[in-house]
Amino acid sequence: MKNRSVYIFIIFLFFITLNLYAKDVVVIDIKGIITSATTNFVKKGIVSAEKVNGILLLRIDTPGGLLSSTRNIIQLMFKSSVPVVSVVYPAGARAGSAGSFIVMASDYALMYEGSVIGAAHPVSITGKNIEGDMRKKVENDTVAFMKAIAEKRKRNVNNAVLMVTESKSFTAKEAYENGLIDGIVNSDDEIDKFLMDTFNFKSINYTFLKPTTFETIKFFLSDPNVLVFLLLITLLSLYLEIKFGGTFIFAGISIISFILFLIGLNIIPVNYFALLLFLAGIVLLIMEIFIPSFGLLALSSIVLIILGLNLLFRVNGNLGIKVAWYVIASIVLIIVILVLVIGKVIIKDYRKNPVTGAEKFKDLEGEIVYWDKGKGKVFVNGEYWDAVSDQKFKKGDKVKIKEVKGLILLVEKIKDE
Repeated sequence: MKNRSVYIFIIFLFFITLNLYAKDVVVIDIKGIITSATTNFVKKGIVSAEKVNGILLLRIDTPGGLLSSTRNIIQLMFKSSVPVVSVVYPAGARAGSAGSFIVMASDYALMYEGSVIGAAHPVSITGKNIEGDMRKKVENDTVAFMKAIAEKRKRNVNNAVLMVTESKSFTAKEAYENGLIDGIVNSDDEIDKFLMDTFNFKSINYTFLKPTTFETIKFFLSDPNVLVFLLLITLLSLYLEIKFGGTFIFAGISIISFILFLIGLNIIPVNYFALLLFLAGIVLLIMEIFIPSFGLLALSSIVLIILGLNLLFRVNGNLGIKVAWYVIASIVLIIVILVLVIGKVIIKDYRKNPVTGAEKFKDLEGEIVYWDKGKGKVFVNGEYWDAVSDQKFKKGDKVKIKEVKGLILLVEKIKDE
C-alpha cells in the first residue's frame, strides 16, 4: 500500500513538472489579402498570447496586401511583450509582397520546404513600375522600411532589400542560405521541435484562434476576385430587373451585391479610373449589338474590360493586390456570352415585333403586373410591356389592348358581356 502511494506521488510530480515546462502557443492563420481586418486579427492574437505569457505563431500564405495595414501589423509585433514566430505555411505557400515584410519582422521566421518569399516592389496605379521622382520617393521609403526591419531582427539587409528593389523572390532553401529566415520545416512536428529547442520547454499547449463570423465576412470581401464577381452580379441583376421588372427579385439581388461590393471597397482601395474603363468596355459591348462595326467595338470593349479588371486594385500602397488572370478570363467570357445571348434575343424581338405594334397587339388580352397612378406593366403575349390608361387597375386585373403608341400600350378594362 505504501509503495502504491509512492508511485502515485511520483506520477503526480511528473505531470506537475511537465506542466511547468509546457508553453502556451497561440496560432493564427494569415491567408489571402492583408487588410485592416488582418491587422485586427493579429492584434487579437497578440493580446491572447500576452494573457497566457505565451508565444504567437503566425501561419502565413498571402500574395500581399495594403502597405498601411502591413505597417500597423509590424508596429504591433514590435510592441508585443511575447515572441512572434512566423512560418510560411504549408508547403507551396507564399509570403508575397506585403507578406515578406511580416515574415522579416518576426522574432523568428520559418518556411516550409516548397514555399516562397519576396517580390515586394511597389507599383503605380497602372500596374507598372513607378517612374521619375515619385519612383524614388516611394521606393526609398519602402526600402528604408524593409532595411529597418532586417536590421532590427538581425537578418541579411542586402538580400532583404533586394525583395523590394528587384522584386526578388527566394525559395525556403535560398532564404535560409541568404540569412533571411531562421529555419526550414517539413511538418508540424518540426515546428514543435524548433519552438521547444529555441525557447527551452518540454511540451506545447496550442490554442488555435479562429476568426469570428464578422471577421470571416470581412476577409471574404477583401478578396479582389470576389469583388469583381459581385460587380458583375450587380450589373447583370440590374439589367434583368429592367428587362423583366415587376417582381423586384433581381433589384434586391443587385442592391445586396452592390452593398457588399461597396463594403469591399471600404476594405481595399480601388482605382476608379480602372473601374470606369471596365464599365466603358461593357457599354461598348452592348453598342456592338446595335451598331455594325465589323467587330471593332467588340474588340475595343474586350480590351477595356481586361485592362480595367487588371488595374482595378493597382493603387499606390497596395502590395500584390490584383485580380487573378483566370478570373479576368472567366469574367470576360461570361460577359461576352451574356451580351451575345441577350443581344440575340433583343434583335429577334425587334425584328419579330413591328415598330407600331398596332396589328399585333390590337384586341389582345393581358394581365396587370403592377399599377400606380395611371401607368404600370402588363403581361401580354408572353412579354412584359409598359402600359397607360385613365382607368384604375390592381394587380391581376385582366385588360384589353386598345392601342399602341411606340412602345407603350394603351389598355382598358375588359367589359362584361
